[in-house]
Formats: sequence, structure tokens, C-alpha cells
Amino acid sequence: MEATKINDSEIEIAVPVEVKTETKRYSIDFLKQQEIDILKSKNDFCEARDKELLEVRALMAECVKQGCKTKIEIELARQAELEKIK
Repeated sequence: MEATKINDSEIEIAVPVEVKTETKRYSIDFLKQQEIDILKSKNDFCEARDKELLEVRALMAECVKQGCKTKIEIELARQAELEKIK
């Protein structure tokens, strides 16, 4: 295995990939059902994620309402106060 250093945290390696060919037979009925099943699964997933997003956004809104700040905002305010003291 030959590796090349790209930068301080990465290397690049050529990895051999074995390619295999198979012959498969599909019916249009099977494919149509697959399409229906995949779309339903996709829609269910998207609905669940949308629901999660609404919950997270409601929680963030409550944090803002309660006066919570991000760690970066707190640190910037602290640094600003230190600058005023100087």
C-alpha cells in the first residue's frame, strides 16, 4: 500500500476495487412497487425530520426568550468587557 501525505492531517492511498458483474432480471411490476415503497419511505423520513426541526426550532426560540446565548456570544461579550477595562 502506497500512501502520500497531503497535509498535516491527511494522506491519500490508492485502494484497489474489485468489480463484479451480475446479471439480474426485473419485472415492471416489481420495479413499480419498489418505486412506491421507496417514495413512501422517503416521505415518512422527511415528515419525521420536519417534525424534529420544528421541535428544535421551538426549543431554540425558548432559549432566546430566556436570554440564553451561544458560547461564542458569551466569549465575545467577555472580550468586549475586557477591552472596556483597558
